[in-house]
Amino acid sequence: MTEAKQGKQPIYLTMRMKPPWVFIDELRRFVESFCACACPGCDREAQMALAVHELMQNAVPHSHGEEVELTLEVEPEVDRVAVSVSNACTDAEFNALAERIQKMNREPDALQHYLRAMKDTPVHTRGGLGLARIRFEAQLDLSVSRSWGRLTVHAFGKLNVPTLQIPGGLR
Repeated sequence: MTEAKQGKQPIYLTMRMKPPWVFIDELRRFVESFCACACPGCDREAQMALAVHELMQNAVPHSHGEEVELTLEVEPEVDRVAVSVSNACTDAEFNALAERIQKMNREPDALQHYLRAMKDTPVHTRGGLGLARIRFEAQLDLSVSRSWGRLTVHAFGKLNVPTLQIPGGLR
């Protein structure tokens, strides 16, 4: 059996588009199927689909009408997954996001940060929880970079992660 058939080859997906909102839910379903095929039995597809969905929901309204680029990497041989989403941004948008991610990463407990974010986000406000969801629910680390007027949010972590222990149940 070849390495590719054993699921050992790195698998990459790159998409660039000017998406309207309607494509975000379809993209989530596509990523879930893609990950299930790229690494059968890893049970990481729902978490990666969540990460893509949340990052795209952030990128589309802040893209200033420019293209949004998605890159997804599944590397079974080195136990790694990564997703990055890039979009156009202003200096102020990049600085605000970088500060937000730095603040989030200073909290060592992803669950505590997520719970605090839920408490601090008004019920009537849309958004504000996506990055915390990615960090806790998808069990991915986050960073942000900027190049040529575009920001890129990186979400990355291990392919094989333990089942989340959530008070009151498992996930």
